[in-house]
Amino acid sequence: MKKSLIVLWSVVLVLMLLSSCAFNLFSNLELKDLLSTGTTEQKIETAQKALSGGNYDAAIALAAAVINKELSLNLKIEDFERLLESTSVVYQLSQALQDATPTEDLLEAVRILVEAVACKTKKDLASFSEDVYDLMEELGIFDVRSKTIPKGNSNFWGEFETSAGTIVAILSEFFDNGNALKLLTSGYHFISMNSSEDSNFSAMICVFYDICYMFNLLLDVDNDGNVTDETFVKNIINNPDSIVELSQEATSGLYNDSFACNEFVWALNVLKDMFDILNVEANVPTIDSAMLSQKQKIYDVFTILFEGW
Repeated sequence: MKKSLIVLWSVVLVLMLLSSCAFNLFSNLELKDLLSTGTTEQKIETAQKALSGGNYDAAIALAAAVINKELSLNLKIEDFERLLESTSVVYQLSQALQDATPTEDLLEAVRILVEAVACKTKKDLASFSEDVYDLMEELGIFDVRSKTIPKGNSNFWGEFETSAGTIVAILSEFFDNGNALKLLTSGYHFISMNSSEDSNFSAMICVFYDICYMFNLLLDVDNDGNVTDETFVKNIINNPDSIVELSQEATSGLYNDSFACNEFVWALNVLKDMFDILNVEANVPTIDSAMLSQKQKIYDVFTILFEGW
């Protein structure tokens, strides 16, 4: 009897595993078919359902496929499926969005893409701790909880400079994954500049991701896309008040890196665009990427950024 039960449960387990494999195989085959032959309407509708159902990989792939078609990028199916893993594809897509003419389908695909990327990488609003909310409000740009912009604020950079150590300590995990931050910044920048629907809130969120991206570029010395593995960041997390001293000793991720410097300048320009939308009175300096590349220490970059603000 006992042996029979063991055999029976073994059969049931095997059937369950086979069913699961068959389901996943069917889903993957169905997704590939939709990516290659599906209409734009089918891709958007399925991407929306995937996003709602927590299937962020499928949502990202389908949204990217729509963007690819709308912008005539000639990307491949494997590019959609591994979007966040390919820096070159991320930058190709982001670059194309900067000069794109908005359409209803393109805007919806970008909205789905940024939401799915944020959720997959745990950079969505639901992942914010109370400390993150409080810090963002202290900077004086926006109140994410109420989706409002403080009136009369003109001291953003003063707060930013004063809170730099706390910003790194609290937000360091959000500074990881440069590819995701580039997509999120590009996507919300595109939405904010081309959609009147809730453009202020999109601009608020864009500012957050843009600042995270700037810190990623500044602090990522080994160019692996992450900053939490950097000694400087680990030291700041342990002692935020020591940021001035430590930044005088730490090498900047922009040093002798023209690509990172060009991206940093681009991020500053995005910040200016968002401040214009939000009516935030904060000057964004014009900085030459070649000058940034020559600054060896993080403190040197801070000095350039905060000088005169």
